[in-house]
Amino acid sequence: MEVAHPLTVVLPIDAADPSRIGHARRQALIMGRTLDFNELKQGQLAIIVTEAAGNIAAHASEGQILLTPWRYNDCCGIDIVAIDKGKGIANIGRAFEDGFSTSGTPGQGLGAMARLTPTLQLYSVAGHGTALFARIQQSTSTPEPADSYALGSVCVPIVGETACGDAWSFHTAPGRSIYILADGLGHGPYAAEASQEAIRIFHEYPHKSPTQILTAGHAALAKTRGAAVSIAEIDHEKGVLNFAGVGNVSGSILHAGKTRTMVTMNGTLGHAIRTLQQFSYPWEKNSSLIMHSDGITTRWSFDQYPGLAARHPALIAAVLYREAARKHDDVTVLVASI
Repeated sequence: MEVAHPLTVVLPIDAADPSRIGHARRQALIMGRTLDFNELKQGQLAIIVTEAAGNIAAHASEGQILLTPWRYNDCCGIDIVAIDKGKGIANIGRAFEDGFSTSGTPGQGLGAMARLTPTLQLYSVAGHGTALFARIQQSTSTPEPADSYALGSVCVPIVGETACGDAWSFHTAPGRSIYILADGLGHGPYAAEASQEAIRIFHEYPHKSPTQILTAGHAALAKTRGAAVSIAEIDHEKGVLNFAGVGNVSGSILHAGKTRTMVTMNGTLGHAIRTLQQFSYPWEKNSSLIMHSDGITTRWSFDQYPGLAARHPALIAAVLYREAARKHDDVTVLVASI
């Protein structure tokens, strides 16, 4: 099973410019129509984005709405994330009660959003901001993929570019799943060309091992500027994760709130690599895979975010983006809970 992953659309929200809430709603509706959302789903999408953006303006003054379209099996949908660095929510449970408000508003927002989608989560630490995640699926005729598509991502180009030098994808088969994240050197169209070539090779050889795919990619990327590429293969029956990487695309295993960073080799795929080496790690049930480009600093720890490790992968990815993204690079973070 191969999956298409477009870029994340980032929409700034600022209380000083109320028009940005309407702009976020319109952009969400454009995305929904592109995915053939019916009128009901468009209405749900519009309400959630409007309420989430309004909450940012009312409670945090500024923040961002992230819209990430996805396709999986016969489903497609949009992940909506609202992030801010405001004062946070002291009592999350009460915040979902209709009529509860700390800013003088009617207090219907979170409760209304929760009734529109079965996939809604909120993460907030008092004094350290809030992150909200909701997922809207295109069709009402198929089950919500909340369990089968336990994955989240943020993939955005550097400010000023429309092409992203990062790219990622994955492939699933019975008892096995394999993930790739590529970071083309630099940024812009030529970096995107390199990362997309790595993705093309990955889809050409999805049943091969990480080192075999990287070997094929090394030859193919010689015509590009090259890329940092990491691949993680999970053998669910054996409980093993095989990982191979060239360059600074990081991979970690998250289990029981603790992370284990995996080893990558120095070099640039397509140009200069001394050796390709695959490392194997134990893979336990209820674990998560985290991969990110160097647009995310490695100086993060789940110790800083109590309870975050147990949340939906899309919420984890969004908080890591909010807290650890570098301002002058393409940024991609992928989280898969399997």
